[in-house]
Amino acid sequence: MDAGATKPNIDRDRVLESLADELGRGSSVIGSIPDDVYRRAVNGSSVGAQFRHVLDHVTSFVKGIDLGRIDPTMRDRDPRIESDRAFAMSSFGQCIARVRSLDGRVLGRSVLVRSELDLSLWLPSSIGREAEFAHSHTVHHHALIADKLAALGIEPAAGLGVAPSTLRYRAAEAALELCQK
Repeated sequence: MDAGATKPNIDRDRVLESLADELGRGSSVIGSIPDDVYRRAVNGSSVGAQFRHVLDHVTSFVKGIDLGRIDPTMRDRDPRIESDRAFAMSSFGQCIARVRSLDGRVLGRSVLVRSELDLSLWLPSSIGREAEFAHSHTVHHHALIADKLAALGIEPAAGLGVAPSTLRYRAAEAALELCQK
């Protein structure tokens, strides 16, 4: 058997860059909205609370890499992220720098992830799979943020909270439409 056949086909740099870029997209939003919009609760939580949640999950992922164990239940939950945009942007900047500093080869490593359903369980995964989850989770919360911004009368950035697969689908559909004209 070809030794390469058992290894995952991962564009390691692209996975980490995509996560860092998505976090950067969020940081840009934080920098572009007024304080009152950032802090105002819409349907139970604020834009700031959503960004805090995103940062908590990505930070627990990054911390878990060195430990070989990712524990999403042990989040910082720093309330300053929810209310202080400058602090939030600084925290996002530090997290982005840490993600960008990772060597892509780490994505093939195995890791254990604590179950949020049964805290006694540690489930097997890989750093690569968890990076993909962190990205997907971030995009999902960016969609919630986009909805909150729209409810507050602020047009969200184009593509904020839209999955890469959906963006590719939309682009293909638009290209097909142009070809049919």
